[in-house]
Amino acid sequence: MTAEVKRPRRRARSAGASRAPTAARPARSIRDLDPRWALERPTEALALGLHSLRTGLFMAESLPLFWLQRAAGQARPAIRPPAGAIETLAARLRALLEQDAAEIGRGTMPLSVLAPIDPVGHGARLLRILGDSARVARRKRRHDARDFGAEARGWLSELPGYYRRNFHYQTDGYLSERSADLYEHQVELLFRGGADAMRRLVLAPMKAHLGETRGRGLRLLELGSGTGGATRSVARAFPEARITCIDLSPPYTRFAREQLRGFPRVECLQGDAADLDFADRRFDAVYSVFLFHELPLPVRELALEEALRVLKPGGFFGLVDSLQRGDVPELDWALDVFPREFHEPYYAHYAANPMEGLLADAGFEAIESSTGYLAKCIAARAPTTAGTDQSGR
Repeated sequence: MTAEVKRPRRRARSAGASRAPTAARPARSIRDLDPRWALERPTEALALGLHSLRTGLFMAESLPLFWLQRAAGQARPAIRPPAGAIETLAARLRALLEQDAAEIGRGTMPLSVLAPIDPVGHGARLLRILGDSARVARRKRRHDARDFGAEARGWLSELPGYYRRNFHYQTDGYLSERSADLYEHQVELLFRGGADAMRRLVLAPMKAHLGETRGRGLRLLELGSGTGGATRSVARAFPEARITCIDLSPPYTRFAREQLRGFPRVECLQGDAADLDFADRRFDAVYSVFLFHELPLPVRELALEEALRVLKPGGFFGLVDSLQRGDVPELDWALDVFPREFHEPYYAHYAANPMEGLLADAGFEAIESSTGYLAKCIAARAPTTAGTDQSGR
């Protein structure tokens, strides 16, 4: 006879005490969870702990950068955040990091996506960012987006006109090795440690579309890969897939190639998302991360047409980019601040014109959107009905 296991009796609540059911009151932070959670889901708990450390670090590092920029004469934003804006941003960042930790816990991507890239060089890189902050503030004060060093000037004649500027007023724009070396760190300072987690929003829908797979036999294409920050996470989530990533910037492409040398299935090429040099229907998935808000409308449209052309029928298309107006109404004020503060000349048009409409106009199907912190993720697919054959280029 099976022995009955006696469970300890719970202490009764007082008559006036009440609590909403768990399903109706989702946990807001790890402190709200059952204490057994860390033992039952150790990978998720560890991921959330690492997120907390990273966020605390980047928040602390952003303070001296803010003070230095103010000392350099950087003007206050013309638009003030509304009441409660800081609390809203903090809550959305926390929710994003918890979501990212949950995806790691369920195996969408491995815990290694949280491994620091260059911990030894972290402090020295921060000092270079702080030292460069006065130059950034000076450009911002003068609205000077055409200030380039010698290395950057050497590339200007080979690039489209819209790209010949210092996005964010950063030194050399995207056109020097020095800029590439600082970029990932600068972005994490700006987003208080949430940049990589926002980039990884594309992984869950990509995995759902392609199947819970290591990527064997799959070809993936990343548009506007920059220094390879998003590429690294995708390569870890799909370790057997062949990934091609392209970017307009020769220095950033060269830097990404060096950073991703430990991933032999990743190929980094200099190229234009609006004019891809690939055959039709070559890729199982095409994705981009924080690319489209930096493109003028005609280039956005061409990039989507090209993505659809190189996708196999039924292939996955995904993008992560900035929120657009109406996605999170309580943050619409930030969409007005950002282009003014960070020299994003095409951002206002991007923010006012939903990407979902452009995707539908380009011919994509099954378009679905979600948001996380200050980003939105859009997943779609190429039509499953094959058209007539087209010759590759």
